[in-house]
Amino acid sequence: MKLSSLFLAAALLFSAAVRPTFAQNPPILDPNKTPYPRASLHDFSDLVPAPGGQKGFLTAKGDHFYWQDGTRAKFWGINVANTSLQESDADIAAMLKNFRAAGFNLVRLHHFDERGGIIDLEAKDSRQFVVARIKKLDYWIAKARENGIYVYLDLLDYRKFKVADGVANPDAIGRSAKPYAVFDPRLIELQQEYARKLMREHINQYTGLAYADDPAVVMLEIYDENGLFMRRGLWRSMPAPYAQNFKKLWNEWLKNEYGTTAKLRAAWTDDSGKSALFAKEMLEIGGVEVPAMTWTPNQVSVADRPYSALARRSDGARFAAELHRRYFRQMKGFLRGELQIKVPLCATGRYDDLPDLSSQAAELDFIGCNFYYDHPYWGKNAKQWQLPSYFHNKNPLSDVGETSMAAATGLARVQGKPFVVREWNYCWPNKGRAAGMLEAAAYAAFHDIDAMILFVYETNKSARVSYFNVRSDPARWGMAALGAQIYLGNLIAPATHKIVVPYGPIDTFTYTKYHNPFYAMGWTTRVENDFFSGKNYLADGKTSLIVPPGRSSIGQYSGAPALLYGGLLNRDLSGKLAAQPDFLGDYGITARTKPLSSFVYDGLVFDALEVPKAPVALPLPLDRVHAVSSRPVGTNEANNAAHGFLDMGRKRLVFGSLGRAQVLRAALDALQVFQGVPNDHANTVHNVFRADTGEIFRDAALGRLILQAPQVQALCGNLTGLSGISGGLGVANAHSGALVAVSLDGKPLVRSERYVIKMVTDARNLDEGVARDPRFLRSSSGQWKLSTFGRGPVTTRGKASAQPVQISLGGETLLSVFLEGGSFELYVDGKSRQFYCDTPGVRFNLGAAPKAGAKWKVVSAQGFSQEARGAKS
Repeated sequence: MKLSSLFLAAALLFSAAVRPTFAQNPPILDPNKTPYPRASLHDFSDLVPAPGGQKGFLTAKGDHFYWQDGTRAKFWGINVANTSLQESDADIAAMLKNFRAAGFNLVRLHHFDERGGIIDLEAKDSRQFVVARIKKLDYWIAKARENGIYVYLDLLDYRKFKVADGVANPDAIGRSAKPYAVFDPRLIELQQEYARKLMREHINQYTGLAYADDPAVVMLEIYDENGLFMRRGLWRSMPAPYAQNFKKLWNEWLKNEYGTTAKLRAAWTDDSGKSALFAKEMLEIGGVEVPAMTWTPNQVSVADRPYSALARRSDGARFAAELHRRYFRQMKGFLRGELQIKVPLCATGRYDDLPDLSSQAAELDFIGCNFYYDHPYWGKNAKQWQLPSYFHNKNPLSDVGETSMAAATGLARVQGKPFVVREWNYCWPNKGRAAGMLEAAAYAAFHDIDAMILFVYETNKSARVSYFNVRSDPARWGMAALGAQIYLGNLIAPATHKIVVPYGPIDTFTYTKYHNPFYAMGWTTRVENDFFSGKNYLADGKTSLIVPPGRSSIGQYSGAPALLYGGLLNRDLSGKLAAQPDFLGDYGITARTKPLSSFVYDGLVFDALEVPKAPVALPLPLDRVHAVSSRPVGTNEANNAAHGFLDMGRKRLVFGSLGRAQVLRAALDALQVFQGVPNDHANTVHNVFRADTGEIFRDAALGRLILQAPQVQALCGNLTGLSGISGGLGVANAHSGALVAVSLDGKPLVRSERYVIKMVTDARNLDEGVARDPRFLRSSSGQWKLSTFGRGPVTTRGKASAQPVQISLGGETLLSVFLEGGSFELYVDGKSRQFYCDTPGVRFNLGAAPKAGAKWKVVSAQGFSQEARGAKS
């Protein structure tokens, strides 16, 4: 059997025993046979009430979005970008119908200001629209609304400015003028003019409404991946006249902050007496050099390294955040005032950069971020987006670090603002991306995220899997609709608790890397950041636990239970260190400054038999601890020392210091002590986490995710040796992939009369060139290399297996199929069953294995069969 024949046209074989309840012409799931394959046998349009716009304009209130009628709004969205927006009307209508069937209730129209977009590139300036192309946007918006699908629009994506625009040196600033668009007055004027023409003056030819007046347009992004933090590497290499203007703004800001060179020099002097300000730099004449903005000064050029001192770049972060805030206020005031735009606004920059996030949170309506797992990368000095490219190919379910979903999105989230993951994907050629789709849907529901917008739906007619294109990828598109049901259907309950990480000014603007291993707390509960000024932080009434970021000595925390510890004890932005964290003053305790080992623990932070390797940096005097607490944590009696203590009266778990890896353990212990959330140190050591609702179990050691909720159950990742969920979804003889069962009638899955069970593994282009990078053959974790995309067709590499994969539900065997790789779906509606398998020729049976002497069925060339439940084999 040739692999190229694995996906074939669909047809139904009917059993005479039952009148089918399914469509006579089943949907085509094969990406090789239609430009727009369906995501599932089931039509999920019931998740997307049509038409859209019936509940008024979208609003942002507190943490979430709401309609004008007061109901909560959530969005499972899809990105469509650039030339894909310019397809025929018939194709646009077909795509939107397909989106609705897959449960998408939002489409983000993206990159329409670049080549092939609405701006007339033949005009002398960039201020003219191509009528036919903006008419396509009109059609997208009108047809989306008709289908109950809402629209997210961008303003500045990739516009190329020209001399005739009145822009200085336009060829030198590149597409979208990053980062000049946030501080150059002419570029800001042009952005406002564009917004006026697009959102207010233009009238949609199909709806008769300006985009600003259409409630189907629900979000507006001021810029895409732009700003001074996103392009921090350009600060010292800007072209004229932007370099001179930027330096002038920088010096004006410093003058306003410090007044004189002498005061600036003093502020930039560290504990050793060394100042980051050079003798030749004079504030009075505007001669202070802009900083080299980096988290790794040793990696910047030799010429720029002298300007990368912590004090200089930390003030650079404050300066840039204030410039951003000024720009955001100017743009928001214009959009809200002159244009009367009502919907929530955002701008997207560096979502792992807290000063950038703080500026957005202070001025705009919601926070937008990206999440890409195993994004392609390129060799040093190699041209991006050309082959070869590289990827790590790790199982996403084995990752709990800064590139994993819960950690990455937790770092980007800000309390009090709706949160939108406006681009996300588990990228090809990573083999674990199917499981990633379910991980994203489950944790988006668990973290109560407001919108998840998958990137991207491409319309190239070649059926080919690529980095981001989900349209022709059974591993991702095959799970998209089930993800919609999980997320929009609220099949996974939101987290019971919330951990807040409060950032004071020193925490926020000390310009070093912000990720911390404790953001893995997001695998257990909801995590978000908050910003406060001064020294005192008061939690809101919904906070279950305060966990400071450990970036300064400054902070007094109240209003919720807290884990308090000393980390980096910065007391100002130059890196000067305090001897003690502030909060110890509440107890009249002074920590010792000599590190000490040999502490004995009783279950908090470490179990009784655990012996930590690292010494305690700031041990506490045990006699003073006994005076304020009945439970020391970690004791060294011989040296009258304690690691920390439990204060049940104030609900605080307090330490003089904690290592970065210890904060996660301590935070989970605090959540157990103060909120009753079960915790096991052995699980934490092995990166095994259970959601505080009990509905998600994630074992990074095994690379496995299990969903166990009343209406959804799933087994994902490494399935070897896994039998399933007791009394629920079961599997035998499967090795890897994503298996999910979803109730469609609102009943618990084991009692449901209408449900879908689907399994996908991987999908490839038949002739792609993917292999481990030859330079890393001896390393099991070495990078992989993509040398050829391939033309297709798409294959899931299904083949006959020696043992049948068996799927059961509530102890009843529903399916047995001799399949390795490949994908299949079983749709049960009452007594009717519809089955699709993409691998013709393999044996199967709807139910247990046939009795002795009975024949197995064989997957036909069409891939589909249908029969009554209980029909004879």
